[in-house]
Amino acid sequence: MKNSISDHPAIRILLIFLAAETLMLSWAWGMRRLVPDYYPEGATELYQGVKQEINPLLEPWQRWDTMHYQAIAERGYTAFEMAYYPIYPFLMGWLAPIFGGNTLVSGLTISGLAFLGCLFTIHRLSTLEFGEEVSAMRVVVYMAFYPAAFFLVAAYNESLFLLEVMLCLYFIKKENWLRAGLFAGIAALTRVPGVLLALPLGYAAWHAWKKGSHTSWLAMGVMVLELIGYYIYQWLWLGQLPFVTIAAQNQRGGYLAFPGLNILETVRRISIGQMVGENSFELLFTLGFIVFTILIWRKLPRIYGLYAASLMFLFMIRMGSPQPLISNMRYTFEIFPVFFLFARWGDKPAIHRVILYLSWLGLLFFGAQFAIWGWVG
Repeated sequence: MKNSISDHPAIRILLIFLAAETLMLSWAWGMRRLVPDYYPEGATELYQGVKQEINPLLEPWQRWDTMHYQAIAERGYTAFEMAYYPIYPFLMGWLAPIFGGNTLVSGLTISGLAFLGCLFTIHRLSTLEFGEEVSAMRVVVYMAFYPAAFFLVAAYNESLFLLEVMLCLYFIKKENWLRAGLFAGIAALTRVPGVLLALPLGYAAWHAWKKGSHTSWLAMGVMVLELIGYYIYQWLWLGQLPFVTIAAQNQRGGYLAFPGLNILETVRRISIGQMVGENSFELLFTLGFIVFTILIWRKLPRIYGLYAASLMFLFMIRMGSPQPLISNMRYTFEIFPVFFLFARWGDKPAIHRVILYLSWLGLLFFGAQFAIWGWVG
């Protein structure tokens, strides 16, 4: 019997993507219709001089950091402090003319395409990891409907960053050092944590070099050259010293503290009734991913363990206020090797259903919060 076209992995991934995008776009639209007139205190300042969207399908996605990216895309870094690396907002600005100058639409388009790219790339990585299709497709489904997956749709840099990270690790696995270094550098210029890719990149290059590879260190060289090139541009053309972006992020998001103090402070704030819901969710995701990171380190190839552990360490030393674990629900999503663990556990039908049902419930709840101006990272 011939297989139907829908059995082809690429078609199935595309259908999963379309289902996830349709669900999240329509759900956000519906939630905003239920709460049509709510805006947080100080909403005018949040727009950073960006035109407020009135299209009912688009308006639920013009939230929080999105307007910061739009401001940079439309007016450059003079419009907003340099707390964001340039790749995503610059792409928004470059593509905006295609959409009549609407940077929100260009941002959603970039995120959507990157989201699709993430699903294809994690499928490739999963196939290398598991060697069979069923588990690889489970990874795709779990990622597409994860509770924080709406950030892959939103005009945030999350999906673009994850795509670059996955491509870097994929090319490490394939020992294509030039491309691995290229995507590591691009990831580091999309989000600050991208620089942590130097750890799995250096580890893999060292092992390849010990086995006789003469080109493995090319990856590190390419990554370093990309970063140096950007810092020279930042200094000469933008008039800013290197690492000003990191300093600006620290000013906006809190400060660095001893690892784990943010967890203790979160527990204290919950105990005195301060932002109990938000802090409780951030604590739940943080504690869960501490466990997941340990399991990734023990169960998966070392490049995934190094990537996950370095990110988790970063999340453990960030102290925000009034949410000490600020945005960890979103940031822990970047530890994507967790979906390899889920896929292994999902071999059992009962566990598979639990993962899916909890993911769907979380996605609908947190997606609705985002649409109606709730703070979810």
